Amino acid sequence: MTTASRTRRRIDRRTRAARAEGRDGRAALLEAAMAVFAERGFRDAAVDEIAARAGYSKGAIYFHFSGKEDLFFALLEERVDRPLYAALELLATGPPEHDMSVEASRRFGELFRDQRELLLLDQEYRSLAVRDSRLRVRYAERQRRLRSAFGAAVAARAEHLGAPPVDNPDEAAGALLALVSGLFQEKLIDPSWVSDGLLGDMFALIYAGHVARVAAA
Repeated sequence: MTTASRTRRRIDRRTRAARAEGRDGRAALLEAAMAVFAERGFRDAAVDEIAARAGYSKGAIYFHFSGKEDLFFALLEERVDRPLYAALELLATGPPEHDMSVEASRRFGELFRDQRELLLLDQEYRSLAVRDSRLRVRYAERQRRLRSAFGAAVAARAEHLGAPPVDNPDEAAGALLALVSGLFQEKLIDPSWVSDGLLGDMFALIYAGHVARVAAA
């Protein structure tokens, strides 16, 4: 056996069925993790079960990820954060005539419909992180990055619209992210009263309030 073939055998930690299907390891593990997380929740989901569901050995998880927490963040980054950053890019660069309140509502509705289970998982992880400083560190860093990107987009949008600058964009962005998170949580509990258009309406009111407050100063 050549050195190259020994390396391939050492790296390929799939079960025979997974090898026969020729599936991508990382993608299959993420799909399995999402299914197990949805059934068990973050706390009770087991790495062994995720690997078995994907048709891989447990070692395959540790080849691609550092553990269960890393699987969660990979899902969060790919399925929630990626569309959020795309929306922030549009906010920062969109033409002034583009109504971003309507766009925010549209994307809010899409994210809720497409990623409901992951949003539930995010709420669970957040509640666990409040009590566990180890879990909190990475989540807090994720939130800081989002606030910074959102703050930059808010400042750019105000400039494009010829509106007064926001005194502390990152702080304002943090408040807006808290609004988004709160509406997601309320919609998960009782979707009947949180319309898809509510987020955009609130953003429009906040913007109008900012403009009026500066004008009155």
